[in-house]
Amino acid sequence: MDTLPVIDLRPLRDGSDPRGVADALDAACTDLGFFVVTGHGLDPELRTETMEQARRFFALPFEEKMAISIAKSSCHSGYVPSKAETLDDALGADAKEALDITYDRGTDHPEVIAGTPLHGPAQWPSALMPAFKSVADEYAHACLEINTHLMRGIALALGLAPGAFEPMFTDPIASLRMLHYAPAGPGEVAPGAGAHTDYGSLTLLAQDDVGGLQVAARGGGWIDVVTPPDALIVNLGDMIARWTNHRYVSTRHRVLNPVGQHRYSLPYFVAPDFHAVIEAIPTCVEPGTEPIYPPVTAGEYMLSRFDATHDYLKTKAS
Repeated sequence: MDTLPVIDLRPLRDGSDPRGVADALDAACTDLGFFVVTGHGLDPELRTETMEQARRFFALPFEEKMAISIAKSSCHSGYVPSKAETLDDALGADAKEALDITYDRGTDHPEVIAGTPLHGPAQWPSALMPAFKSVADEYAHACLEINTHLMRGIALALGLAPGAFEPMFTDPIASLRMLHYAPAGPGEVAPGAGAHTDYGSLTLLAQDDVGGLQVAARGGGWIDVVTPPDALIVNLGDMIARWTNHRYVSTRHRVLNPVGQHRYSLPYFVAPDFHAVIEAIPTCVEPGTEPIYPPVTAGEYMLSRFDATHDYLKTKAS
């Protein structure tokens, strides 16, 4: 297999053939957990403008970006400089920079008042406001709507009611991550993002046409991911693998910094509500066997993974 399956979401979104889309999702989720979606409803102009806002942010002086360093945030929101995150210990720190924009919650939000981790106000680049926030918020809203459709399709694929997962996504742990990969030198192999699996339930990725994303193939080696214009790449995170007792897979992937070109991408990460319990769906557990993993809340799992990969959290813990 050297390409990812392409799935048209339109028949799921408009109700004309949800079963057909669910079957396609089931095949993709069972095989590799990575697929390309078209017919998703994301406005191409919004995608283009969000990518442009990312370029504007990363072009700011380093001091301005560090003014909203993620280390200053109470909810994992802000700028992550190069070499401050390690996704693959064997390769060392990643050669990328990022801006994490968490689901923005005001100080009057009940979970913020309660001091729940990963809940709070996002940090915004003052030099680009208010247009930056307006575009990012609109993009995040569109991605959450796509996530809702995808989770309905996955529920159908698993033999559940279409809305089975919806109670777990009333106030999700979600974030837009803007990423910039600086050019690698000739002959240099720069691990922009080391090999890893994603932590949450689904990731929706918009990327430019520079290339660099690779997905681990089942038989060994790497698949170079190229997408049609305006398509999104979707991959399953660890929580879907846990929910389905590994019937569905969360696959390792990496990004290599391209030679002589800048690369930008927009992954939107979605995980269930902080207090949602992630445990194996009974129909995914063979009779007479135990689930592979014990139950865990979405918040506990996300915090454990952030703690293991982000330098600023390792420093706080020490």
